[in-house]
Amino acid sequence: MLEGALYGLGPFGSRLIRHEPLATAVVEFCRKPLRTYVREHPYGLLPGLPNLYCLDGAHRLMWMAEWPLPDDPCARIVDEANGELVAESASGVVVVLEAATGRFIASSAPTQAAG
Repeated sequence: MLEGALYGLGPFGSRLIRHEPLATAVVEFCRKPLRTYVREHPYGLLPGLPNLYCLDGAHRLMWMAEWPLPDDPCARIVDEANGELVAESASGVVVVLEAATGRFIASSAPTQAAG
């Protein structure tokens, strides 16, 4: 990641592929075989557009997340396992998406600290 954009590098460090952010800047990405999950800074996106999406190996858009929380953007990509992508919202809600399509599967309320 450089200057808010995502790059695919060649064997000698040359930039082969460049992905410009959809709106503002790429703040996090998670590379997996055949895909890269991208989280952009949420401010600057049109209302209703999620700040989490997936790119294929050539950095082409595969899907945008079916994000269930319009006023609570994605704040962290947790992991992908067993065909599911787990992410966390700004308020701590855990969201589970289908890794291949970005479709919403489930969400759980943030855990409260004991005290």
